[in-house]
Amino acid sequence: MVNPVHNVEISILILVAGSLVSLLFASRRKLCGWISCAFVCASSVCTGLAIVGAWSVASGEQTLLRLPQLGASLSLRIDPLSAIFLGIVALIALLSTLYSVRYMEHYGRDDVAKFFPLLLLCVASMTGVLVCTDFLFFLIFWESMTLTSYFLVTFESENPASQRAGLKYFIITHGATLCMVAAALMLWRTSGSFSFAAIRQTLSGLLTTRPFLAHAVILLFFLGFATKAGVLPMGDWLPDAHPVAPSGMSATLSGALVKLGIYGLIRLFCSFLVVSPSLRIWGIIVALAGTGSLFVGTLTALRQTDTKRLMAFHTIGQIGYICLGLGVGAYCLEVSPALASIALGGAILHAINHACFKSCLFLGAGSVLYRTGERDMDKLGGLAGFMPYTTGTTAIASLSIAGVPPLNGFASKWLIVAGCLLAGVRFPVFLVLGLIALFISLATLASFLKVLGSVFFGRADEKRAVREVPLSMLVPQVVLAGLCVLLGVFPQLALRIVGHAIEGVTALPVASFETTRLWDGLLLVVNGSLVSCWAPLVALGALAVLGAFSWGIQRAGASKTRSVPVWYCGEEHDADTVRYPASSFYLPFKHAFQGIYPSPKVHVPRFPAPLRRALNFDQWLYTPATKAIDKLADRVSRTHVGIPQIYLLWIVIGAILVTGILVWIRG
Repeated sequence: MVNPVHNVEISILILVAGSLVSLLFASRRKLCGWISCAFVCASSVCTGLAIVGAWSVASGEQTLLRLPQLGASLSLRIDPLSAIFLGIVALIALLSTLYSVRYMEHYGRDDVAKFFPLLLLCVASMTGVLVCTDFLFFLIFWESMTLTSYFLVTFESENPASQRAGLKYFIITHGATLCMVAAALMLWRTSGSFSFAAIRQTLSGLLTTRPFLAHAVILLFFLGFATKAGVLPMGDWLPDAHPVAPSGMSATLSGALVKLGIYGLIRLFCSFLVVSPSLRIWGIIVALAGTGSLFVGTLTALRQTDTKRLMAFHTIGQIGYICLGLGVGAYCLEVSPALASIALGGAILHAINHACFKSCLFLGAGSVLYRTGERDMDKLGGLAGFMPYTTGTTAIASLSIAGVPPLNGFASKWLIVAGCLLAGVRFPVFLVLGLIALFISLATLASFLKVLGSVFFGRADEKRAVREVPLSMLVPQVVLAGLCVLLGVFPQLALRIVGHAIEGVTALPVASFETTRLWDGLLLVVNGSLVSCWAPLVALGALAVLGAFSWGIQRAGASKTRSVPVWYCGEEHDADTVRYPASSFYLPFKHAFQGIYPSPKVHVPRFPAPLRRALNFDQWLYTPATKAIDKLADRVSRTHVGIPQIYLLWIVIGAILVTGILVWIRG
C-alpha cells in the first residue's frame, strides 16, 4: 500500500503546479478560477487518500533532505492529529476556491493573478506545516504560509484600509515568528537538532536543570502559536484583516489558517512538554488566555455593524473556547487523564466545528456583499425573500456557532464546559471559567440574531434588485451547513477520530467517550462512572414532535391568515425608514461594555529640534536644489528668442569653450 506521506507530497506538488498554471491563464479570470479549483480538487483527493491511509496503516517518517551541519532534515509524517487538521485544510481550501471562481467578479479592477496562484501556494504551505517533523523546515513552511496570506489580505492594492490591515498583519505575525525562531535556536544550542523528538527531550531536561530557560522557551512558542490562532491580545490583527480580504480568503483564514496556531499549541502542550507540575501551570495560563479572548472578542462583536468585522471578532471568541478546553486538558493530564480527554476532545472537536460554521458564515457574508455591495448591516435588510438559500445556510451556521442543540457547536461546547465544571472540583477557577463560557454562548446567540434580523429578515425593499448567488457560490455554503447538522446530530463520527488523535499525541488511553453506536448518543465516563450524556437524536425527535404538535393545533383551529401593511399612523414610509437598524440592537449592553476591547493610542514621539532639522532633507537639500535648478532653467529659457543669428552665436561660443577645455586638458 502507498505510504500516506507520498500522497501528501503529491498533493503539495499539485498545488505548486496549479499555482504556476493558473498564473499563465490569469488574463482569463473565470478560466483561471476553474483551473485553480481543478488543481485544488485533485490535491484534496490526494490529501484525503493520505488521511485514510494514515488511519489504516502506520505512517512512517520519510526524510527527503538532510542538513547534518545544522542538525535538520526535511522529514514528513502523518499522525492522527495532523490528519484531522489536514482534513480541515483540504475541505475548506476546496470549498473556498470553488466559491471564489465567481466571487472574484466582485473585484473588476484587480487582477486574479494576485489571488488564485497565491491561494494555492498558501494551501500548499499549510499542508507542509502539518506534516513536517523538523522545526527548521516547519518554520520555512510557516513563513511561506504567512507571506502568501499577507498578499491575499492586501489583494485590493488601491484600498488604503487593505494596505493598513496587511501591514499590521505582517508586523504582528512576523514578530510572533521571531519568537518561535528564538525559542527553536535556544533548544538547538542545547541539543544540536531541530527535530520534534529532540525538542521534547531537550525541553523535558531543561525543566529539571534550567527551569527559567525552559519556561522562557515555552512562553516564546506560546506567543508565536497564539498570535496565529488569534488569541488576544496577540490576535489584534484579525478584526482588520478579515473585512478587507476577499471572502474566499476570509473563509480560508478563519476556517483553516488560524487552526494551524491551534495545532501548534496542541503540539506544544500535549507533545513537546512531558506531564509534570509545570504543565499544570501552563494549563491555567492557556485557560485564562482563552477565557479572556472568548469574553472580550464576543462582547466586542456585539458592537459591530460590519458583517465581516463582527465575524472576525467571533473568530477570536471561538478560538478562546478552544484554548479554554486545551488549557483545562493540559492541567488535568497529570491529575486526571479522563478529565483531560474530555476537555481536549471538546477543544479539537470545536476546531473541526468552527471550521464548518465560521467558513459558512464568511461565505454567506461574501454572498451578501457580492449581490448588494454592502457589509454595513444598517444598510441591509429583508434579503431572505431574495436570497433564500443563503439565508438558510447562514441561519444554520449562526445557530451552530451559538451552540444551539442539536447542531454541531453544542456538542463541542458541551464537552468544554463539562470539562471545566468537572475539573472545577479540583481547581475552582475552572468552575468560574466554565460559567463565563456559558454566558458568552448567550451573547453569541444575541449577536447572530442581530445579523439574521438586520440582514435577512424584516420588510424587504422591493426597489433592491437582488437575487440568489450563482450555484458555484451556493454549493460550498450548503455543504458546510450540512456538515453543521451532520456533526451536531452524530458527533460520534468526529469524536472517534478525535479520541485517536488524543491518544497519539499524549500517549494516554482515552476511555472517557462512549461512542459505540450512533443512536445511543454520547456518554461521558470518568473513573468508570457515567457523569453526563447527550443524545442528539432524542433531542431532534423531541423537537420534531413538538413542531408537529404545534402545527396540528394550528390546523385544528382552522384560523385564517391575512397579510396587511403595518399601520404607521396614516403616513407612508419606505422600508429603510421604519426598519430597526443593527446599530440599535442591545444598546444598554453595548454601553455597559463600551471600553472592553483595548484600543491604545500610539502617540508620535517628539524628536529634539536639532535632530528634526538635520533629518528634514526637504528644507536644507531638496527645496534649495530645486529652486536653484528652476532659476537656472529660467535663465536658459531667456536665450530662446527666436532669432537664428543668436542661436549661431551660442554655437560659436560653445565651440570656443569646448576647444578651450580640450587645450587646457592636454596642457
